Amino acid sequence: MNWQSYLNGLKMEKMPVYVTTSLKGEVSLKDEAKAWADEVDARFLPRRGRKEEELYNQYENLIIYTNMGPEIRTEGGSHHFHPSMAELRIRQIDSGKGDRFLDAVAATGPVKFLDCTCGLGSDALVASYGLPRGSCVDAVEASPLLARVTAWGFSRYVHERRDVTDALRHIQLSHDTYESVLTSIEDRSYDIIYFDPMFTRPVQESSNFTPLRDVVCHAPLTTDMIDLALCKAGKRVVIKGRDFSELTGKYDNLKVGGGRYSRISYAVLECSRK
Repeated sequence: MNWQSYLNGLKMEKMPVYVTTSLKGEVSLKDEAKAWADEVDARFLPRRGRKEEELYNQYENLIIYTNMGPEIRTEGGSHHFHPSMAELRIRQIDSGKGDRFLDAVAATGPVKFLDCTCGLGSDALVASYGLPRGSCVDAVEASPLLARVTAWGFSRYVHERRDVTDALRHIQLSHDTYESVLTSIEDRSYDIIYFDPMFTRPVQESSNFTPLRDVVCHAPLTTDMIDLALCKAGKRVVIKGRDFSELTGKYDNLKVGGGRYSRISYAVLECSRK
């Protein structure tokens, strides 16, 4: 997929998303899927015994609604919402081990936080759980399929722990591009703005993302967007990545921190107080 063509298409006209049920879905599942499709501005397709291959050949943006909620299916596998690695990170937070992402965010009081690249929702969930009480967590996701599946998780997934479920419910996710959002909001609308851009070379161990590589393709994060984010954030901009050499010469206030045994680091840019 040509990302720029896709991005331009999103700006001009939102691509339709279709929802159908699993092949052996009960009548109650059909009713639930139809109601959800209406709720998220998608078009419901009665299954009528049709095979997935037939549906995918006819409808590009298709979500299969199952007993576990909406599911994205590709040649790489399938994806439905689950807290995934956020669960392990929350347990580490509870045990006092902390979280490198939260350390980079460095919130000392309630903050307004914007996740510009929500994806699976793990960082947004950790933010909602781990930021000081009273914080506000908003998120943006450009993929029309993943945005809807992750938003379903934020609004409907029930975790065995009530505090994790509550953290999910406090996240507001929008289907949009961060370019559009950052251009439209006022300066200092958020305290902290966060980016986790897609890596040019995928992390092979990231199996959770394997089914989604064909449907998710964030544009490379440019310095123009970083500069804009620095205007829209009141405290700092945080960027997850592996190589920040291109930013080192441009930003004198750049600080990079990472784990001793991890290739992933966080770049932190403090906003000007002028």
